[in-house]
Amino acid sequence: MLQTYSSISQTSYVDSLKQKAKTETDTQKKLKHYIDISNNYFQKQLHYDSALVYLEKIRTISKREEVKERDIEAFAINNQAIIYYTLGDKEKAVTYFNEGLSLAKKLNEPVRVALLYNNIGMIHKELGEYDKALTNLDSSLTIVKKGDSKRLLGVVYTSLGETHYAIGNYKEATHYLKKGIQRLDSLKQSSSEADLALAKSYRAQKKIELAISQAQKAFQEAEKQNAPKSAYESSRELFSIYAEIGDTKKEAFYLKKVLNYNDSLSLSSDLNDIELNQLKQQQKEQEQQLQSLKDKELLYKILYVVGTIILLLLGILIAKIRKSTRLTRDIHKAQRELVQSKLEQRGKSTNTE
Repeated sequence: MLQTYSSISQTSYVDSLKQKAKTETDTQKKLKHYIDISNNYFQKQLHYDSALVYLEKIRTISKREEVKERDIEAFAINNQAIIYYTLGDKEKAVTYFNEGLSLAKKLNEPVRVALLYNNIGMIHKELGEYDKALTNLDSSLTIVKKGDSKRLLGVVYTSLGETHYAIGNYKEATHYLKKGIQRLDSLKQSSSEADLALAKSYRAQKKIELAISQAQKAFQEAEKQNAPKSAYESSRELFSIYAEIGDTKKEAFYLKKVLNYNDSLSLSSDLNDIELNQLKQQQKEQEQQLQSLKDKELLYKILYVVGTIILLLLGILIAKIRKSTRLTRDIHKAQRELVQSKLEQRGKSTNTE
C-alpha cells in the first residue's frame, strides 16, 4: 500500500507542475517546471519516455526563445544521453553526449568538456571501440590536468585504467588505476570501483595476494558507503579468487555475501529489467555453487571419517599381523630348538652304543 500511495503522490505532484507550467508566462519559470517534471519522471517514477518528452520540450523552448542560460539546454542534453544509456541504447547516448560536448565547448566550460569526453570514452569502451575510447579519455586527461578538479582527475585516471584492462594492457591499467585511487582516497571519495578494477588487473597478472587485498578494500569500502552493487561485484570477485586458489571456507563465505547482495539488488528500483534478469540468473548459478560447496564440504567430512576408520582398522590389522609374525617366529624357533634337541639326543645314544 505504501508503494501505491507513493506512486499516486508522485503523479499528483507532476500534475500540479504541469498545470503551473501551462499557465506560466515567464519562460525561465516555465522551463524550471519542465525540468522538475522531467526529473520526477526520470528519477522517481522511472518513466523514461515521459522524461524524454519533457527534455525535448526544454530544448525546443531554449532554442526558440534564445534562452541566455544555455546551461538549461546542456542539462537537457545530458539527461537525454543518460536515459538512453540506462535503456541500453549506447549509440544514441554517444550521439547526445557529443551534442552536449559541442555545446560545452561553445560555452567555454572546460570541466564539463572533460567530463563529457570521459563519458563518451567509457561508452566507446563498453562498445569495444577501444581506439575511440582512448582518444576521448586522453582528451579528457589533457584538459583536466590543467584544471584543479582532483576528483575528476581521479575519475579519468580510473577510466583509463579500466579501458587498458579491457584491452589487456594490464601494466598500463595498474598504473592508471593506482593514480586514480590515490587521488580519490586523498579526497576521501569512494574508490571501490577503482579498487575492484585494480584487483582484477592484479589477478590478470597472477599477483593473487595483491588482488585479494585490493578486492577486500573494495568490498569494505562498498559496505561502508552502503553501495550494494559495488559490494555485490567485489564479493563476487573475492569468491571467484578463493575458488581459484582452493580456499573453500572463504569461497563459501563470500558466496553467501554475493547471494545476500544479489537479493538486495533484486529489490532495488535502480535496476532495469535486463539487469534484474541477469541478477536472477546469476543468483541461480551462485546458489547451485553454494550447494556444490556444501556438498563438497560434507563429502570431505565423510571422507575424513571414513579415512580415520580405515586408518584405525589398518592399525589394528598391522598390530595383528605383527603379533602373528612374532608368534610364527616363536613357533619356528621352538621347532628348531626341538629338532636340535632330538638330534643331540640321538648323537649321544649312538656314542653310548
